[in-house]
Amino acid sequence: MNTWLKACLAGGLLLAPAALAQSADDDDPYAYPEDVADRNAKKAQKDDDDAYDRRRKLVDETDEFREAAERENDDGFHRMARLDDPNLGVAVELVGGLLMVDSARGDFSDNRPGLGVRATWEFGRSLITENETLREALFADLRWLYGSLSDGTEFIKGDTRLHYFTLAPAWLFRFGDSPFGFYLQAGAGLAYQNTGITIGENETKVNGLKPLIQYGVGLRGRPALSRSLHLTFRLEAMGLRRGYANDIFLGASAGVGF
Repeated sequence: MNTWLKACLAGGLLLAPAALAQSADDDDPYAYPEDVADRNAKKAQKDDDDAYDRRRKLVDETDEFREAAERENDDGFHRMARLDDPNLGVAVELVGGLLMVDSARGDFSDNRPGLGVRATWEFGRSLITENETLREALFADLRWLYGSLSDGTEFIKGDTRLHYFTLAPAWLFRFGDSPFGFYLQAGAGLAYQNTGITIGENETKVNGLKPLIQYGVGLRGRPALSRSLHLTFRLEAMGLRRGYANDIFLGASAGVGF
């Protein structure tokens, strides 16, 4: 009997370490390869969803800021259209062409070369407006144009120099989204006339200043050379009304815009 009890105790002592050595993880079911792949796929999907949520939140915040910046509201936000076009809207051009001066002899005109310079301000770009048409269409020219006439005989001769000073706004009709278009223009200014009449050896000077009305049409282009520099050029037909005389200028110009 004692021998049988001793054998049972000895067997129990031999099995106890193996039972105690079993960890809590041994109670879990055996993980098959399919289960491991499924858990990894679910974890990767969760990581992707989290990354998408972060990106979506960033995009939403950016859209909200853009919408606020492009409208004028009580919080003081203003449209930031000038950031899209950093140009000052200023151009300088040299002008040349045919000046058809109203003839005092009964002819249609006395044709002479005309030269000058023109400064352009695209004042539509300075307007705080969401109307892109106004920003692109409105501009104004400050122009000086010069021409001269000479007529007579060896004994009696007259030399006339004409200076046209005008300020004229214009409206540009663009060809789609291109940097080209045609324009209508009307303005006013002054015409200064300096005439020298020579009789034999004696010369008499006669000067005159008259109000002037300018009107006409033209083609204008301003293709970009860089982000803030443009080539500007025109073809134009302009009427210059000074008193009873109606002069016509057919010309072209080229310059740079900033």
